[in-house]
Amino acid sequence: MSVFSLCWVRRLACGAVGAALLSLSAPAYANNYSINIDAPPEAKALLEQYLDIVRYRSREDIRDEYLDFLIDHAAEQAASLLATKGYFNSRIMIIDDRTGKTVGTDAQLSATQAAQATRSFGRSVELQDAGSEAETATPAVSKLPSYTIKVELGEQAIVRSAKLDMQGLITQQDPQRANDLVFDWSLQEDEAFTQNDWSLAKTLLLRKIRSDAYAGARFRSTEALVDLPRTGVDVSAVLDSGPYFTLGDVEVSGLRRYRSSIVTNVNTIEQGEAYSREKLLAYQKRLQDLPYFSNVVVDINPDPNDAQLTPIKVNVIELPSSNFKGVVGYSTDGGFHAKTQYSHYNVFKRGWIYDIRYDWQQKERIGQTSLTTPQNKNHYQWSLFAKVDDDRTLDVIDRTSQVGLHYSRKLERTSVSYNLDYYNSRLDEFRSRAWVLSVDWSKHNVDNNSYPRQGYAVDASIGVASKAMGSSTNFVRSYGRYRHFFPFLKKDSLVLRAELGMINTRGDWFDVPSSLLFKAGGSNSIRGYGYQSIGDPDAMADNVVLPARYMATASAEYTHWFNNSWGAAVFYDVGSVTDDLKSRPLYHGIGVGARWRSPVGPIQFDIAYGYPRKRIAPHISIGIMF
Repeated sequence: MSVFSLCWVRRLACGAVGAALLSLSAPAYANNYSINIDAPPEAKALLEQYLDIVRYRSREDIRDEYLDFLIDHAAEQAASLLATKGYFNSRIMIIDDRTGKTVGTDAQLSATQAAQATRSFGRSVELQDAGSEAETATPAVSKLPSYTIKVELGEQAIVRSAKLDMQGLITQQDPQRANDLVFDWSLQEDEAFTQNDWSLAKTLLLRKIRSDAYAGARFRSTEALVDLPRTGVDVSAVLDSGPYFTLGDVEVSGLRRYRSSIVTNVNTIEQGEAYSREKLLAYQKRLQDLPYFSNVVVDINPDPNDAQLTPIKVNVIELPSSNFKGVVGYSTDGGFHAKTQYSHYNVFKRGWIYDIRYDWQQKERIGQTSLTTPQNKNHYQWSLFAKVDDDRTLDVIDRTSQVGLHYSRKLERTSVSYNLDYYNSRLDEFRSRAWVLSVDWSKHNVDNNSYPRQGYAVDASIGVASKAMGSSTNFVRSYGRYRHFFPFLKKDSLVLRAELGMINTRGDWFDVPSSLLFKAGGSNSIRGYGYQSIGDPDAMADNVVLPARYMATASAEYTHWFNNSWGAAVFYDVGSVTDDLKSRPLYHGIGVGARWRSPVGPIQFDIAYGYPRKRIAPHISIGIMF
């Protein structure tokens, strides 16, 4: 057993003895006592936080025998604490401030003596001092007990050598990874040695090797040999990788209302795949994203005797089967808004999800309802959808009704949806309808969904409508958006965005439902302009914003982060919306903004100058990017 283990075992034993003394003795010091620590700052902070005689000084039930016990063992405990920081030759003195004398028979204790606990201070010496003073002065017990702990740290130990020996199947199956683990061993020679670094090095190494395939890896031995005269430490460890783990069936516990298929159908891990902690966490996140569960834990039992096709254990805690919520807020795009929503997650007792919501905004009213099935074995789900959208951004009526049937799949980074939607639209006196067959596809490959700094995200859709299917006109609608994130310096980032939308038709634009046409402007488009305030340029000449068949925007934004919470951004947006490709007026927005990584998600506040509008406009955006 190492010197650290002995010290802490002895400390626990001393605490048990002290507790017994505390329970058997009568109170003596009603006013407690005071302790002053005379030590370098790094040692003083450690002792003030963990030394028992310091931690207990505010208690009013300290009895005389227990106070003596704390004093007797303070030097030993202090030496043990300092040893955890690599100070093995520290020297400690405890002085009674009432007499100016050192308490105990030994004025200085070395760390080695403290670790061995070769002696403790006697009660008789303190009683003798108190008695001699009583003949000429007020008895000591009538004064507030006060002590000073003086510490001389000595030289801090350094790591003289650090050796890691890898054993087990990993040396045969994946020698390169075994070599990488040895290379990544965090303890380095000639660095200061502390117990925290020693423990952290072992913990991080186990975490790395257990993250993939070798979930049962363990240390066969670890050793830290201290050379006190030279203040050097030789550390060594033998790590056994254990067997190669593969994943098997899913075993579910905690279900009461729902079928186990709701859990198992979300799993994308194939039987026989090598164990991967990252894959289990991804599976856990997909389950947590479902509306059925308040808590999900996905793990395995790393039993070396059951390494092949080891079961994936999923434990869930179910949410109530229905939920009602309301939200109020404000954004520069939609103005003040209020949303109410009711959801039921176990329709027909099959885990079908029914959802109905109404979103009231100053510039828009949206009512929608849907019925969605759980995922099947191929991770697809059906959804029946209905929506009414009343757009108030225009001075004329702009209302669209939509009914759709969607068949979609959403995985960790990609999603796809095959849709059949019927649109019935009214824009002023123009009416249009369309049956649209469409495909939506997206892929997000970023380092962080909420605060991306590196990677890319792409969204695309294409839809067709035909008069033969009951539409007002034939058309093809295409839309795409691409964002790329570039890291700069230590925390900064650059985001480039491009967006393109078009409707190809030989008919008139008003034969296409207005919600399928395009407008621009706002926080996620061209800043410096109001939400969807850029439309057909011919209509805008008459101060009317009508949607158009073509839209293209682009943006560049650089963000500098001052700390982990606050940042500042500069940006430039440009784009065009038109119904005639021969006329492509450009709209520009340039500005600065503040960024806050708030507990509820990223919050952006921007001030932008729009040209040729020649006005400054504020923009506020709240929410998770993906």
